[in-house]
Amino acid sequence: MPSPTLPLTMGAEYLRLLDAKDEFEIHRLLAEDAQAVDELTRTWVRGRDAVGRALRELFSRVSDVHSTAEDVHVERWGDVEVETFLLRQVYDLDDAPCWVSSPTTLVWRRGDAGWRLALIDSIPTCG
Repeated sequence: MPSPTLPLTMGAEYLRLLDAKDEFEIHRLLAEDAQAVDELTRTWVRGRDAVGRALRELFSRVSDVHSTAEDVHVERWGDVEVETFLLRQVYDLDDAPCWVSSPTTLVWRRGDAGWRLALIDSIPTCG
């Protein structure tokens, strides 16, 4: 059965990069003052480089990542865009299969360098 197609949003591009474990391109998307929840430690990570390190740690432990987004909603207020959706992922974490489902919020901010990801709020549970 083919996997559902992700909506054409900035968040869809972020999920595509997550599935590819493309830390370079994700780092490029992040705002300098980006914040994210580290799903492994359940703590906040602040700053582009710190978020990059947290993703690098996560990428070292996961493989075969497949993401889909459901119930996608996008609101834009001038130079801020908020995407909310239900993230469903299947991947191997430390060589064990994991299925996660998480309400997710991405906040994008437009500046001189274009749209940058300022907030990643997603805390999945394995099931």
